[in-house]
Amino acid sequence: MEPAEPIPPAVPRTPDRDRADIAFFGHPTAFGHIFATEICLAFAYYGLISILTLYMSTYLFLPGTAEGVIGFGSFRRFLGATFGAVSPLELASATFGLVTGVFYATPLLGGLIGDRWLGTRTCIVAGLVLLTFGHALLALEATFLIALALIIIGGGLVKSNLLSQVGALYGPGDPRRTGAYGLFLIAVNIGGFITPLVVGTLGEKVGWSYGLAAAAGGMSLGLVAYLAGVKRFPARRVIEAAVPSAPGTARGPTQGLVVAALLLVLVGSMLNVGAYNQAFNIFPVWAREHVDRTIGGFEVPVTWFSTLDGILTIVATALAVRIWTWQSRGGRQPRETSRIMVGCALTACAFMVLALSAAVFGGGKVHILLPILFFMLADAALPWVDTVIMSLYSRVGPTGLATTLLGIYYLSFTGGNLLVGRLGQAYEHMAPSAFWGLHAAMAGAGLIWLALLGGWMNRVFDASMRARAGEI
Repeated sequence: MEPAEPIPPAVPRTPDRDRADIAFFGHPTAFGHIFATEICLAFAYYGLISILTLYMSTYLFLPGTAEGVIGFGSFRRFLGATFGAVSPLELASATFGLVTGVFYATPLLGGLIGDRWLGTRTCIVAGLVLLTFGHALLALEATFLIALALIIIGGGLVKSNLLSQVGALYGPGDPRRTGAYGLFLIAVNIGGFITPLVVGTLGEKVGWSYGLAAAAGGMSLGLVAYLAGVKRFPARRVIEAAVPSAPGTARGPTQGLVVAALLLVLVGSMLNVGAYNQAFNIFPVWAREHVDRTIGGFEVPVTWFSTLDGILTIVATALAVRIWTWQSRGGRQPRETSRIMVGCALTACAFMVLALSAAVFGGGKVHILLPILFFMLADAALPWVDTVIMSLYSRVGPTGLATTLLGIYYLSFTGGNLLVGRLGQAYEHMAPSAFWGLHAAMAGAGLIWLALLGGWMNRVFDASMRARAGEI
């Protein structure tokens, strides 16, 4: 365990330190190690979820195989009692929602452990070790549930602490901080772009264990990448002290009110996530049966659609940043809540494409260009939601709650993914057009929520920022 004492003052700069501070595309060398680590993390995680529902519903949870999974009997009874899951697909969908939901709940606890006890660096190393062991055990059918538990615990220790460590590499006024978070998102999607081509193809075409073993290999590289630069990282995040208000200065909204407004923003995010992440749960199941994936005699693996998710998100993020820069220069920069509404609208349109495709083609095969259009719209939405919320939390979040708030931000993914799993269970009992239309309506509900409360949220945020600046 690392000492609780604050980090010693920074060592005076030398030419070598100056070079190290800009060695990675103008960013510190330490950020380069985080960048590589995040690519490997995304490769392993998104590789897993790209085949998870297919693997469980078409093989692992079938009679004759499921009995060999340690603890499966108790787990199946739990899913039946909690989610009403019975069939292999219902069990697989419930498991997908539960695992991905809890995976994004644990960063809140991991952030508190990093802030208050072990320090960010120790948390990240411990989490990466658990993730590596967990992914390795996934390749063995018997230890499947044990492996998922290790991945959830390891992810909790890594997620918010790694994101917080990015910010800790930069001084309070360093303009590179925002660019670093943009690069971090690109790293996520580089891993997300590569992994379906490797993990997905091996899983579908060769064998599920081969795909899962490839994900484990990527995770082990992430551990190596972080350990190679571990001495460059601060042991724990330095929490900047709040500037006391001058005597007689009026105070802005209470810290609790600001946090409440930030939490209400997450309701819109949760509804958007609850729709969007069905692209990784039921979409592969639907596309396997209802999409014409043959091109020139070659049948495109279902998991290759997830490759589109990675590359299109990178393109969409770059385009969104250019749009925001153009709007800022013209004095027309919209508020964060308005940007998130744009994202929800794009997600709703994406799922309407699937709903209309299923309705028009009926029992026939949907043309492959329509699912591609779905991903183009859905991925265009991501920077307008995820990046904007991270920026909002960084700008408005009360001083001293940085890592904890990032953990709370991840809770919206928990709620969204639990919705994904629960709604996925309805797929076998609904027409595909109605199923996808339901998800379009859910993203639309997120838009309506922000339209109703966005004005009040913005007033709270503005008052808080004016109070910090001593204007009220």
